Amino acid sequence: MNLTFSVDQNTVTFSSEESSEIFQLVLVVVKMLSGFTPVMSFIEELESNGQVTKSEFKNDHVLFYLENVCGTAKSFTFSVEQSNHVSNIKPAPVMVYDYYEKDEYALASYISSASISQ
Repeated sequence: MNLTFSVDQNTVTFSSEESSEIFQLVLVVVKMLSGFTPVMSFIEELESNGQVTKSEFKNDHVLFYLENVCGTAKSFTFSVEQSNHVSNIKPAPVMVYDYYEKDEYALASYISSASISQ
């Protein structure tokens, strides 16, 4: 996959290795940290300001859909809040892939600053 990305706490940054390459639809799947839920008003704001095309929350994952991703670096930040106290929170996975080429994907993990302060 020529789409590279990184996750720093709650910020996803990605870009294409080839500046002319365009991905019609990119899906970013973020698993929630144990004991955390997404702040839905923040997620909805990402849609309304055009940072993501669409988002869904299901089965303890937030799915972010981004259309026409090209070579320039893009980033967005999502927000989570603690809903249950959990000790020793482990990083949660984030997967990014081209919606139409699901066998090509990239994986990373994140930990929220809210979970670090526990």
